[in-house]
Amino acid sequence: MWLLAGVISAAIIIAILSIPEVLEPLAGAIIKSMGPYWLLAVLIVGVVHGLKPDEHTWPITVSYGLMQRNARGVLAAISVFAGALTLVWTLMSALMGQLMGLLDISILGPYVDVIVGATMIGVAAYLVFGDHDKSSEEKGTADYRLIWIHGLAAAFGGDFFIVLILTAALVPAISPGLSFLIGFMFGAGSWVAQTVIVMAIYRGIIRSVGDWSVMASAGRMALGILGLFMIGLGIYSFLVPGAS
Repeated sequence: MWLLAGVISAAIIIAILSIPEVLEPLAGAIIKSMGPYWLLAVLIVGVVHGLKPDEHTWPITVSYGLMQRNARGVLAAISVFAGALTLVWTLMSALMGQLMGLLDISILGPYVDVIVGATMIGVAAYLVFGDHDKSSEEKGTADYRLIWIHGLAAAFGGDFFIVLILTAALVPAISPGLSFLIGFMFGAGSWVAQTVIVMAIYRGIIRSVGDWSVMASAGRMALGILGLFMIGLGIYSFLVPGAS
């Protein structure tokens, strides 16, 4: 279990620290090229976001996904998490459409890393040590309320700033009353991509391992390991401004 959790965590950490630089320019190019089809452009950028190994999505969605007993549970966990992200992004893109330029959310990044990381460690500890009274059918499958709270917190990470940048760029060309669609479509695209990624990881690991209980335990351990990584990333961002 520890080996599987370590491999999963290491793979996600390596992806987070390397691949995003390849996908972010692609997102910018998509927005510039779509012109009047801005709504579709934001949806596509949201898909790019979901594909991007982001510290505020993959560590959470993959870990919780591995704890689910079947594909329906994986889909529900991802949908709850992405729904929380989308709600925050929709509300804030709507607000940004009215305020335009008065907010600087980028300073929240390190704080969000530490808060989300601490929450991940707390949830992992509870799932490992605090659910002994549950049946074998229930044990290890994280409460969807926890996933929802995680999503609300993670929504204020670096990609929240991307939503605000998109809003600032697009609002002059559209009605401010439509600005809420920017956050909504971004979240919808992210949900689609996260579903594809996490479902593929889930199916691949369950076929390799064959034992759901082992995979669920690895998911709980990975949640804690990646929580430590998140806290470390947040502290590093405090010490080295602009590093996140």
